[in-house]
Amino acid sequence: MRTTVGYLVSAVAAAALGGCATSLAPEAPAGVDLAGPWKLDHGASDDPQKLLTKMRTEAFHLMGQRQAMPVVRPGQGRQEPPIPAPGQEDYSPDAHGHRPDPLLRSPMARVILTSVARGDYLAIRQREGEVVFDYGVARRSFTPGAHSVVSTVDGSVGDQTSGWKGREYLIVQKGEMGPEVTERVGLSGDGRQLIDKVHIGAAELSAVDFTRVYNRTNEAAPRQLPVSD
Repeated sequence: MRTTVGYLVSAVAAAALGGCATSLAPEAPAGVDLAGPWKLDHGASDDPQKLLTKMRTEAFHLMGQRQAMPVVRPGQGRQEPPIPAPGQEDYSPDAHGHRPDPLLRSPMARVILTSVARGDYLAIRQREGEVVFDYGVARRSFTPGAHSVVSTVDGSVGDQTSGWKGREYLIVQKGEMGPEVTERVGLSGDGRQLIDKVHIGAAELSAVDFTRVYNRTNEAAPRQLPVSD
């Protein structure tokens, strides 16, 4: 019975993934071309430090609630403080009044930091059966309409689907431990800018939206030995 149930669960999961993959088209709509060199427009993009500060404030607030919330154990009349989560054992101020950063182990924050670490330059190659995002220091390669198993920013293994949805290239990634991350890349209405919208699903913190805006450029990205992610 257990084997049968396991098989049915796997079949349902596979069907769901398959449905997600087939909902994304393998070919771009006519006239949609993201290819070319782009440079980040900091003024038009979200400030990652402001987002991280907001997340950090929420994290401290949640930890304060957890530490203040009494726990009544069965069979006991007295109340005891809650057991902190692994990796978050003590965030009380040190002798100098400084507290450890609660985002240090946050998979959600790591998504933003990984995006920032790719730098300001992005060259996109778009051809049949492949879309490549080349940042000079990192390279991301996708097969439109396909499902794959990838390494995620939180160090776990995750499912990834990508492909064309309307006039945007959509990337959906869900890791074993971290949040679901949805990325939409498309052109502005006048075609002069590239808009990269990242939605980080709620996990240890509330959901976060992070947008980066690029302008076309003739500048070449600083070249380093690229790594694939």
